[in-house]
Amino acid sequence: MLNKSTLGVAIAAALSFSVSAEQSIERLTVTANKFEQSITDVLASVTVIERSDIETSNVRDLPSLLATQVGFQINSNGGFGQSSGVSLRGSSSRHTLILIDGVRTGSATLGYKSISNIPLNSIERIEIVKGSRAAVYGSDALAGVINIITRTKESVSLDATFGTDAYQNYQVAGTTVVDAVKASFNAGFEKTDGFDVLQGVAPDEDGYENKNLGFNIRYADELLGELKALGQYSEGNAQYDNAFSPIDSIVENNEFENYQLGLGWDKSFTDHKHSINVAIATDDSDNKGYDYTGAIITNSYKTKRKQFDYHGSYNASQVLTVNGGFNWYKDEIFTNGKAYLADSKVAKAAFLGGYFDDNKVIANLALRLDDDEQFGNETTYAAAVGYHLNKRATLRLSQSTGFKAPTFNDLYFPDPLSPGNPNLAPETSTNQELGLSLDFSQAKLDISIFRNNIENLIAWAPNAAGKWQPENINEARHEGVEFSFANTVLGFDNQFNFTYLNAENTETGVAQTYVSPRTVNWSVAKQWGDFDAGFDMQYRSDRQGKVTELSSYTLWNLTANYQFNSALSFSARVENLFDKQYNAVDSSMDYVTGEVFYYNTVDRRFFVGASYQF
Repeated sequence: MLNKSTLGVAIAAALSFSVSAEQSIERLTVTANKFEQSITDVLASVTVIERSDIETSNVRDLPSLLATQVGFQINSNGGFGQSSGVSLRGSSSRHTLILIDGVRTGSATLGYKSISNIPLNSIERIEIVKGSRAAVYGSDALAGVINIITRTKESVSLDATFGTDAYQNYQVAGTTVVDAVKASFNAGFEKTDGFDVLQGVAPDEDGYENKNLGFNIRYADELLGELKALGQYSEGNAQYDNAFSPIDSIVENNEFENYQLGLGWDKSFTDHKHSINVAIATDDSDNKGYDYTGAIITNSYKTKRKQFDYHGSYNASQVLTVNGGFNWYKDEIFTNGKAYLADSKVAKAAFLGGYFDDNKVIANLALRLDDDEQFGNETTYAAAVGYHLNKRATLRLSQSTGFKAPTFNDLYFPDPLSPGNPNLAPETSTNQELGLSLDFSQAKLDISIFRNNIENLIAWAPNAAGKWQPENINEARHEGVEFSFANTVLGFDNQFNFTYLNAENTETGVAQTYVSPRTVNWSVAKQWGDFDAGFDMQYRSDRQGKVTELSSYTLWNLTANYQFNSALSFSARVENLFDKQYNAVDSSMDYVTGEVFYYNTVDRRFFVGASYQF
């Protein structure tokens, strides 16, 4: 996977770099183990994206933001609002758990969350933890966890952005404080005419619209602790193209409505802390298109999820923290079509973890037992050990297990020609990682070597009666190396990351679709007084598509910001600067002519915006 001498040289060079530099400001995360820790103590690959990173980059949607992060490949079926696959270290979208303020989100029929509909204006911070986190979060976290934390902006701001394809975006966010009550809010409206997203069908514009709002209210009291109420709502629609629709079709449209509401309580004592959170979340989709008879129909699918979490941590000594808790959630699905054999399920779990840190040696062990009424029990664990080589360098080694519960579609899809399979078992994984992190005042470096073996993968295959049905028939191995580096030289902020990845079906030796073996992201930015500018580059190597091999491509983007005065600022972004023509996702092939049809990618496009702070 990686030559040992090469790794040794890299580690030695990293350890010798700027050893006299001052240590940088410590960054904290709460996602990895459900309590606040320094990133260097987590013993996993962790990425934190702050609100300032989003605003400086001027990216317009979450898929574009995640695409710049090490280990991610985003495969989009077109422009804004289109389906975007999240591949983390070679895994599929269904193997990455997406949380919003710690709440499990997404469709229980599909088994994943559509990130295209999560508005950037609602996001304050994103914490990404790679590797299996099932011992803490349960099902779905085979490749990792993305926890999106919603806005808590201190001052009030108004933002407006305009761009190519009649793009327009308006945002407002702010916070008000009355005594011990702190109330934050955010709202946004986004709309674009879009462009034709699929070759081979009607050349229509496929537009997108998203209206959203949210709140975060907190009350802090020395005796009672902190009480909080959080909510986020979004609705809109995305027009799209379908390879199975008539060639002149222009009716395809997906309307969505998502919301979540949560109440929480946190209380810290001298040596222990307790947290209780309850939430309700929905994922609602009305999809208009053609059925196999050629009739225009609308398929409605709604997931309603209720969730309860208790978490407690206890500082047993200066070097040992013990935490644990239990989790309960209920999924219900609603559809306007044929009834599913089962339309609800309850899952409950208990977990316990121990975390040792004597400022030199770090050791973590976590165990979790999940009880899912659809398939029974699943036990997972995470074990890790780390060593602080000095104040700036940490070596880590970990192994963890994970599982993915079958979805309602997997188990009970109500189609007599291609039915679900109620006898499916969960997909399971074993993940190993060796990593080295270095953190200096002017530079940061992280190297990770990882392997994730996934068994009992669910795939569609003909059963004994000749009907296509999901079965636990596949196995996969995802292994590789991630390297990320950031430094500041002569005022230039430089960020670079590289991933080498081998992701394949271990039974057939065939590479996973839409996974590039090599990816590179690089950005450089510099500030001159009130003006800053930068560029970023994305490279993706050749990869296997659905019906053909997709060629490599490199994209360049420019961004700039100008602080006109203390209240008013301007921004600009140019995407696909050199108007690169490339294919990222294939759709289908005409097996008579051999012609391949692709989802169209963005041409060069421009965005300009203004922000006013009150």
